[in-house]
Amino acid sequence: MIAGIVGKVSKVRDDGIDVETPSGLIFFVRLPASQIPAEGEEVRLYVHTVFNQQSGFELYGFKEEAQLEVFRTLLEVPGIGPAMALRILSELSLKELAMAVRMGNVNVLKRVKGLGTKKAEMVVFALKDVPLPEVEEEAEVSEAIKALTVLGMDYVQARDLVLQGVREGLKSVEDLISYALKRRGS
Repeated sequence: MIAGIVGKVSKVRDDGIDVETPSGLIFFVRLPASQIPAEGEEVRLYVHTVFNQQSGFELYGFKEEAQLEVFRTLLEVPGIGPAMALRILSELSLKELAMAVRMGNVNVLKRVKGLGTKKAEMVVFALKDVPLPEVEEEAEVSEAIKALTVLGMDYVQARDLVLQGVREGLKSVEDLISYALKRRGS
């Protein structure tokens, strides 16, 4: 099994790159679209190897080890193959994915072409115990919950309403507090 590749990008393709190693071997590696480097750039990639009966061995590369771990976890979800797992990591950053999983927001995952509600729910469930990067919005969420509890709202209700506000796209502490206060009686 190939665990990683270090080399220079000799060719950029639509779905990946050719990496020429110092020993002269050239490997085709599929990458998330957001990570495709320029031709001539030096790369160090963490790699997952997949055997496909039709095309043989395929290499999937990632600049961060955390992405590789998420990719491998996605492959364990029924109905998610390497192409879909790569598409998820191409269309969503690890932070977006972490926030969606933390909030249970399947709508974020449904933005990925070919990922329906059922599979999105399965992805959220599969990733809930995987260490994902800390989410930037965490401070705003915590601050809004804290402010609501100071105002006398029950913690669980405050948390649920703030997370609902985040799912609807609200980001600022003020907007989250206002949203929660308006909906606390409903």
